[in-house]
Amino acid sequence: MDDAAAETTEVLVVGAGPTGLTLGCELRRRGITCRVIDLASEHHGSSRGKGIQPRTLEVLADLGVIEPVLAQGWSRDVRVRWHVGGKLLADLHLPGRDPLPAVPYPNLVLLPQWRTEQILRARLAALGGSAELGQELQDLTQDESEVTATIRHTTTGGTRRIRSRYLVGCDGGHSRVRKRLGVALVGDAHAEHFVFGDVEISGLDPEAAHVWFDADRYVAASPFPGQRAWQVQATVHPDEHGQVEPASLQLFQRLFRERAGRSDIHLSHPTWLSDFTSSVRLVERYRVGRAFLAGDAAHVHSPAGGQGMNTGIQDAYNLGWKLALVLRGTSGDRLLDTYEEERRPVAQAVLKGSDAGHTTVFSAHPVMTVVRERLLMPLLRLPRIQQAILAAGNQLDVSYHHCSLAVDVSSASSAPQARPGRWRRSGRGPHAGDRAPDALLNTPDSTEQTRLFEHLHGPHFTVLLFTTGRGTPADVQHMVALADRFDQLYGPDVATHLVLPDADGPAAADLHHTVLLDPTLEVCHRYGVNRQAIYLIRPDGYIGLRIPHLDEEALIDYLDPLLRTNPPTPG
Repeated sequence: MDDAAAETTEVLVVGAGPTGLTLGCELRRRGITCRVIDLASEHHGSSRGKGIQPRTLEVLADLGVIEPVLAQGWSRDVRVRWHVGGKLLADLHLPGRDPLPAVPYPNLVLLPQWRTEQILRARLAALGGSAELGQELQDLTQDESEVTATIRHTTTGGTRRIRSRYLVGCDGGHSRVRKRLGVALVGDAHAEHFVFGDVEISGLDPEAAHVWFDADRYVAASPFPGQRAWQVQATVHPDEHGQVEPASLQLFQRLFRERAGRSDIHLSHPTWLSDFTSSVRLVERYRVGRAFLAGDAAHVHSPAGGQGMNTGIQDAYNLGWKLALVLRGTSGDRLLDTYEEERRPVAQAVLKGSDAGHTTVFSAHPVMTVVRERLLMPLLRLPRIQQAILAAGNQLDVSYHHCSLAVDVSSASSAPQARPGRWRRSGRGPHAGDRAPDALLNTPDSTEQTRLFEHLHGPHFTVLLFTTGRGTPADVQHMVALADRFDQLYGPDVATHLVLPDADGPAAADLHHTVLLDPTLEVCHRYGVNRQAIYLIRPDGYIGLRIPHLDEEALIDYLDPLLRTNPPTPG
């Protein structure tokens, strides 16, 4: 086929699961053209990754889809009944917490993956995009300016080429993109083999999830409120010939009878059955030229802890705004190297944690079995232990501290020192590289509180100018002058907010910049502000720059390489 006849787009996203759909939404809302393709001929209806962690909920809120996720998910009054050796060991009740000032969505939400994808597809469609099915990636080549992908339509057999500035493989553990790039997925497989399924169940309380352990023999069932389907899962073991029985309704029925000791539990109407061998594997690199890997295409691990889908969504959230800045021409291509710099260590930590969780839960070693059943399982009765386990997986503490986009300026620093990579941890409060905490604030024209996150949402950077004093007219006018200059330099790419203790002095309501009131100084204390400070929040909600005084040149020194087109270097 003649390359001149090839279709074109700025970004080709291969894979229309949660990772690919998130990336598509991120790019489309920033005005970047993209195509999202998938090998499947129809959208799946399986539950798969069903747990959405608090940090991912913040991402979904920024994408504009949090309402249907919370409305249709299960996050409060979750009950889990743990049985060991056929006896009920713990009847756990996880009531869920109300929103906190710093964490708007503190609870894990259980929602079938098919529904999460459906919600993201609807958002993508609202942004002018779509998920194109039955599209098989056959080959890809690239040069210094673009990637050319050869795509075959699985129904018609016809082939075409799509040329794009960048390509992102979000196509799962068996990624065709990864294989075409020649990138190895390095790691080990666990000995345990799992079977999963979506079935209807009678004979079990639909208001609770149920788990049975007996040494290394495990079976579980989790309901989805408002739906007839349950997700069931179990470990299976090879027979004397080393063969493992594949997932089937009959297998699950037998395992529930043998391991739960319940002949009254009846399974029927399977809509999804799957076999899974748990692995801990990570790619050697996330980027090859103009092609990137994200989600399960880059890292696969145990389902213990419910981190897989969440890590993939956050990969896409990290990469999307960086691709947009580079494609607009305001940032150099080197910005894209920070994707791997920031996200690969996160995947390493997630793999390590999920592997430890896998060993704790599923190991058949006699010592581990005793520890699990006599020590760890009884501890699950304690509310503090339950909350600690949930907090360990919420991904709110993911940080990019030692990465080049994290700049923590000391009080003695001058503007030339405030460059990416100059990271130092000093003082209290969140630092560069941390997730920016949410906070409750007031506005001059309303008696109702507003959330800081409401002002962070959107594709822009956010500058917070803090002062803890009452704010003399000169102090406030200085902050306004800074905000005016940032507006002139960066326009809508940067939203500047003044965080003041009250509306006295110059009438805050009359200022032409957003004013957020912090009368109790709670927000200043949370952000570790002693007197004055500048916080620059990246589009993905992480702190890029922290300055404990109003140093405008340090902020400009940081933002200029990201938001102002650099002239070519004389050669």
